[in-house]
Amino acid sequence: VGNDTTRNSITGGVLALNQNPAEYDKLRADTTLIPNMVSEIIRWQTPILGMRRRATQDTELFGKQVRKNGKVMMWYVSGNRDDEVIADPMHFKVDRENARHHLSFGFGIHRC
Repeated sequence: VGNDTTRNSITGGVLALNQNPAEYDKLRADTTLIPNMVSEIIRWQTPILGMRRRATQDTELFGKQVRKNGKVMMWYVSGNRDDEVIADPMHFKVDRENARHHLSFGFGIHRC
């Protein structure tokens, strides 16, 4: 998995910088933005697509009934584009405030 996530992040980051030349200019002007840019790339590219689980019991989730053994899917990219949590989520920003608050690897700090 580490190979896939790293490869997806790097290629997605190169593409994002090429598609957003103003952001690339910001980065060239201020290389101290690199650590923040890495977090933004991981948010933007979201190297892991999703995770599926089965419900262990009948339950209700956000007003929807989920039966025991029913499949529940979490799409990381949806969490990383949630405009209730992330300001202007549809734009790639190397200087995004709180860029580390993405859900690309779940919740909390992730270190490889």
